[in-house]
Amino acid sequence: MATVKITESLFGTTKNQNEIKKYTLSTSDGFEVALINYGATIQSIRQPDKYNQITEITLGYDNLQGYIDDKCFFGCTVGRVTGRIKNGRFELDGIVYDLPKTDATTRHYLHGVFNKSVWDSSTENGDTVVFKYQSPDGESGFPGRVNVTVKYILTSDHRLTLDFHATTTKPTPINMTNHVYFNFAGDASGSILDHQLMVPAKNFIPLDKELIPTGEIASVENTPYDFRTLTRIGDRINESFDGYDITLIVDGDGKRPFGKLLHEQSGRAITIESTQKCLHLYTGNFLDGGKGRNGATYNKHDGLCLETQNYSGSVNNQPSFPSIILRPDKEYHEQTTFHFHLE
Repeated sequence: MATVKITESLFGTTKNQNEIKKYTLSTSDGFEVALINYGATIQSIRQPDKYNQITEITLGYDNLQGYIDDKCFFGCTVGRVTGRIKNGRFELDGIVYDLPKTDATTRHYLHGVFNKSVWDSSTENGDTVVFKYQSPDGESGFPGRVNVTVKYILTSDHRLTLDFHATTTKPTPINMTNHVYFNFAGDASGSILDHQLMVPAKNFIPLDKELIPTGEIASVENTPYDFRTLTRIGDRINESFDGYDITLIVDGDGKRPFGKLLHEQSGRAITIESTQKCLHLYTGNFLDGGKGRNGATYNKHDGLCLETQNYSGSVNNQPSFPSIILRPDKEYHEQTTFHFHLE
């Protein structure tokens, strides 16, 4: 059985002289996950294929400046709230909060600033990297001082668990995820249209033309969002805006199956389990030819994200959507496991 090893190195230094550390978790059979404490980011995942060729299977950068300049959220921890908040505004307990309008239209909030923050970091148990960040009261317009912990745990059989915790001093929205982009053919290999996806979701959250949740919940039946059986990504992608950017609702509670992504040519696959309520599928629709790792060019649909999270647009669609409000007497805790394997 493969064992797990962690090595630590210097990835770079910010202009404020913060040292950015890189932690590489590896197994003796060639599987490898690299993490950096800038954005609590998955910087790299390398996996052997069915021919035992080890390839980079995530989109990203090979230097710190790439992540500092990044606008695609490659591999990072997203928060306080993932996705768009309409008009950069929400009301909580009778108070209206205004947020930065950071999406492409500059009309709506998008994702937050956890990805541009330097996190404290450490290791534990020989298989876990721990990132901690204190988000100050008022950061990005949100109330409350929030203490966040993200743990990445790797097992010898290639299960990568993302463990999210948060506490707050004031009521505040929390809906975190990781924004890693996968391409099982290799990060410089072109589109992900030949990947196949299965998600056991019978409902989804419709969007308007600006990608804002409408507040409805709709059946996936007879839509391009029906992935209840293994379906090639490219088969119906042109029926969905410029690609997929949609939240699929996975019924049930507790940690449970969230689906599978498969690339038959390489044999690489992941199965997903999560405690979250939804899986957001994003197919790199805004990738525009920017340069990534080793000079690779990342074009539209060259990577896809499988973001486990709560309902998109929850703060502006109460009470019909589940609340994402964390209060001082509670702890936020969500966990997702990606099992990387071959088929």
